[in-house]
Amino acid sequence: MRMIRGGLALVVIGVALVAGAVPAQAAGAAPLTEAEVKKALLTKKDLGKGWIVLEDDYNGARLSTYRVDVARCADALEAHDAVFGGARPGVLLFGEKGGGLLQVLTGNTKEIGRLKNAAARVGKACDGVVGFREGSAFKKKKVTTLGDSTYAFEVTFDHASYPGADTSTVVSEIVVVPYRSSVVVFQGLTGKGRSTWPNTMKIAKMAVAKVKKLYAKRK
Repeated sequence: MRMIRGGLALVVIGVALVAGAVPAQAAGAAPLTEAEVKKALLTKKDLGKGWIVLEDDYNGARLSTYRVDVARCADALEAHDAVFGGARPGVLLFGEKGGGLLQVLTGNTKEIGRLKNAAARVGKACDGVVGFREGSAFKKKKVTTLGDSTYAFEVTFDHASYPGADTSTVVSEIVVVPYRSSVVVFQGLTGKGRSTWPNTMKIAKMAVAKVKKLYAKRK
């Protein structure tokens, strides 16, 4: 998916792989307020020098736009976008070692459960799947549990900035972390055709840590 804000474009995708499961809303945490969601997002101050941070509402779920000939995977991608899709607050991050889209979703127990189930379904159905004409490829990523559970996946795909332009290989690494009444989603991205996993995990850990601090301050 291509997103343009202020003349800058970033292709972001969302997909997840189950790595464990525990109750989504430990201690019966209520959904985050709109103000809390915005407060939970990383800022330039959090990231340090050399980062560009663009805050806006973004739709980071367009997996169903990838054509795959494996029915179970195609169905899982459609189901994923049905629950993860829609414009939601987020920040686009641009740094020297890569960037991506960070969002913090929230909801009640059933809503968080639907997000987790959709993430788990994609992981199980699409690991190792290669898209139509080898235009995309899905790969499981091993990751330690950062929240109540953690999901991670890598997608490699070809992208052209405009019709007729040369294509480049893009690698997107996605980390999804449910924690109480929230789901942290970071979609790391690099257009250099190689993995930036350490950078992706660094940002994901920072994002989860900030969300945990927010809950700790709740009364």
